[in-house]
Amino acid sequence: MKTNSSYQTSARTTLVALLFLIGLTLLFVLPFIGTRAQSQTSGSINPNGTGTNLTFVGTHNSPGGNIQENTCVDTTPAASCETYVLTVNGTPADWAAAGKKIQVLLSWSAGSNEYDIYIHQGNTVDGPLVTSAIQGPGQETQVAIIDPSSAGTGTFTIHIAYDVTPTAAADHYTANITAVTGCGGVGSSSPAPQDPNIPRGAIGFENYEAPGVLTPVVVTSSGGATVEYMGRGAGEPSVGVNWLSANATSAVGGVVNIQSDLETNFIYFADPNTTPVTTPIATWFNRRSPTSVAIDSDPIGFTDHDTGRVFAGELTLLSPDTPKVSFTDNDGVNWKPAPFLQGPASAVDHETIGGGHYHAPLPSGLPGIYPNAVYYCSQDIGAAFCARSDDGGVTLGTQTPLYTLEQCGGLHGHVKVAPDGTVYVPNRSCLGGNTAVVVSTDNGMSWTVRPITNALTLPSSPSTDDPSVAIDAVGTVYALFALNGTQATVAVSRDQGVTWSNIYDVGAAFGVKNVAFPAAVGGSATGTALTSTDGRAAVAFYGSTNPGCDSSSDQFAGVWHLYVAETFDSGAHWTTTDVTPTLPMQRMGLLRGGGGPADRNLLDFFDISVDKDGRVVVGYVNGCSGGPCSQASSSASGNAYTTVATIARQSSGKRLFAANDPVGTTSKPGMPFVTATRVNGVVKLAWNEADTGNLPINNYKVYRGTASGAETLLTSLGNVTSYTDTTATDPNQTYYYQVVARNKVGSSPNRNEISVPFVGDTCSGVIIHKNQPDHPESTGGSTVGQPPAPQLLIDYIAVGEPYLNGANELMLKMKVGNLNSLPPNSRWRIVWDWVGPASNPNPDEQFFVGMRTDSNSAPTFEYGTVATLSLVVLGVPQENLIGSADPASNFNPDGTITIFVPKSAVGNPQPGDLLGAVNGRTFTGDTPETNTLERSTLLIDHTFVKGNTDNSYPAATYTIVGNNVCAPAPSPTPTPTPKKKPH
Repeated sequence: MKTNSSYQTSARTTLVALLFLIGLTLLFVLPFIGTRAQSQTSGSINPNGTGTNLTFVGTHNSPGGNIQENTCVDTTPAASCETYVLTVNGTPADWAAAGKKIQVLLSWSAGSNEYDIYIHQGNTVDGPLVTSAIQGPGQETQVAIIDPSSAGTGTFTIHIAYDVTPTAAADHYTANITAVTGCGGVGSSSPAPQDPNIPRGAIGFENYEAPGVLTPVVVTSSGGATVEYMGRGAGEPSVGVNWLSANATSAVGGVVNIQSDLETNFIYFADPNTTPVTTPIATWFNRRSPTSVAIDSDPIGFTDHDTGRVFAGELTLLSPDTPKVSFTDNDGVNWKPAPFLQGPASAVDHETIGGGHYHAPLPSGLPGIYPNAVYYCSQDIGAAFCARSDDGGVTLGTQTPLYTLEQCGGLHGHVKVAPDGTVYVPNRSCLGGNTAVVVSTDNGMSWTVRPITNALTLPSSPSTDDPSVAIDAVGTVYALFALNGTQATVAVSRDQGVTWSNIYDVGAAFGVKNVAFPAAVGGSATGTALTSTDGRAAVAFYGSTNPGCDSSSDQFAGVWHLYVAETFDSGAHWTTTDVTPTLPMQRMGLLRGGGGPADRNLLDFFDISVDKDGRVVVGYVNGCSGGPCSQASSSASGNAYTTVATIARQSSGKRLFAANDPVGTTSKPGMPFVTATRVNGVVKLAWNEADTGNLPINNYKVYRGTASGAETLLTSLGNVTSYTDTTATDPNQTYYYQVVARNKVGSSPNRNEISVPFVGDTCSGVIIHKNQPDHPESTGGSTVGQPPAPQLLIDYIAVGEPYLNGANELMLKMKVGNLNSLPPNSRWRIVWDWVGPASNPNPDEQFFVGMRTDSNSAPTFEYGTVATLSLVVLGVPQENLIGSADPASNFNPDGTITIFVPKSAVGNPQPGDLLGAVNGRTFTGDTPETNTLERSTLLIDHTFVKGNTDNSYPAATYTIVGNNVCAPAPSPTPTPTPKKKPH
């Protein structure tokens, strides 16, 4: 979930704030009970699990309100948090040899309460943050893991924050500290049996990013019409396919749509075998709905395959008091607003729209306007509700509770409707913390909670993400969930969720150890749910093969890929595909939970669908877009923190509809997805090949040209997925490349052209982002009034590492219109994401350098961090000044500001590391109250980065190379003249 301010937060904060108000009311009506320290305040633990005082109980009666740790009060009488100091004995090697980690488990009774965990090194809460756990509300447990083999031993401070605790006086938490194998948790699933007839690689995919073109959006938080790069704010996308729009040449399988933020993109896929080579395979259009304006949260989409109707929804928090929904019957050419004025009040979080056939017996009084039922479900404060529309989404009926907060947590997944009209809404925490489906067999009039458990194979099923369900043609249900956050667990039910079997880990085939954001879609089947043996379904998830028990942490040392697993025998066997096999789609942490940290750039979910011909279609977010991020070493620190709308479309292999299976088991390769960097006269290409045609790749051919469409063969390679071109040395020339794969059947389409312009070098500065002069925010983001002075209009941002006689420094540049005069009380800021590795974390997540003028226009140069504190709706970025920049920092009347800062002062990034979301911001009219704030409402100009998320094109990422790269060549040693020998 996100808001359309310049700074991302979560509606979770709105929920927390509202529950906090409820808690305050309860506090005043409860008898006053004095607070005291928890039952134990310190203890110790050994690698063998023994220790002292490893169980303690909270005793505060605080109603909570600690959305973030920095609001904690640790002293009475108004204490709202508690501390416990744990001494970890032994050495890191001892814990590694024992194969143990430390689990901190909080348990309580009521899902209306939420207690959070923050663990710091040392014996105070001021020590470096090691890990945290902030799931909820709606759960009865909270778990955090300390890995002494990497975090070290000694003392750790466990800080317990009363987040949402309206009934803390009667429902204290109990803490248990234990030594566990692996990452702790409850339950595990067995590796999925692999389909012997469909080996790994037999199902292929092609990846398509939204093009980097500016597209209009109507209203931003700054109050004016503006533009943004298409598909560059695509956190938590929904994907659908209009089957009725399918044609054999320009909309193969139907028109695909992806809904996110303020955009609804429609993608037309051409047949490369029947269209000219100049026709792109994927053509994108942004046809936003009329209700996709202003502050939005939880954008959601749904496509009714039967009718071709596409819905685009936004939440409005509490103003106005209705959700915003529009629908189109012609792929966005025309939209009709559906304000749901007769339906529910505004939901707060996790809205979802779905639809399908009615369940027998049919409801009475159906108007006959639309053939299918449409459901709108959402979480509202603590409970969750669904309402049904019988007129195609124009109006909604009475909303019905899905469950009570005592049954399930308020947050749920996306509604799905079976062919027989049974409705399913999944939930990650029901009836004691189990993953569950909430089921209706009477068209949404009543609901039953059915946990996804099996007494023999999975008695408990806690998950860290919203689960997803798929239903095949005969009603078999496939549920995918992130079991303990470490296994992509799928379970099958043949009786509408009453019982579950075939509970398997579909990520085990690739050694996946961390899992996020399940998605699922059903396919064809014959017989009945009880008898079918040919049911088809596909599930997708983000996965990392890197170990670690806190992959939500900024400093998680891993990379993430997109995986799709498919079954063709009703869940008895599965075939899993790595859809991004050589280029990751996220680096380091991937946050599951609320708030606005940098690693929440992907937000809360993604989506999967199927086209008319049975191809799997995944709409996901590329959080590591661009060559610098995708080509970085797996050991590098940093990420691009992009949010790029990306389609993964099945291009070979068996499909979800048996009637559309291709003839034969092999085919030509799919089209590689190509990335590029151009640094210091060298172009590096790298590509994903997620479709080998179920055959070995014989070779790749790289083509290059100096004009689009004019590429000629540059080189032929073996079965490798990268190439370095050292001959693209003309700084005045943009080079164009294509990469074609070939196996024994044939060649992939040659339609993946990528342009690689010259953007500078690391010695004088690499231009990270250059503002296009025609974008509206070049005039201050408003269509009225006078544009700002040229001194505050950003032209470009650049980063470099010149040789400075051995100094290890960064050089950052901002170019504005001119600086013939300096406006007073103004700031010019260059900001970038750097969370740091675990050994040297940056808790504020961002650094800045910049120039500031005082009331007399006198300039100074400085650096520091930017921390974003999440409030109810907006984040408030706050500068924390560290010190003065290098004395060589300067400005030039031509508008160039150059700042030098030691790398050691800004996180000490090493060669190969990434500075993400590098951006520029200008401010003027500072007052003592605003001169450290970077609120979006104060911006005069900025490049395309919202808070800590990169929405620009190309991605604003810089790779550290080292200052010595620019060192002058050593003078040649003169050759001595040989002396003549005497005669």
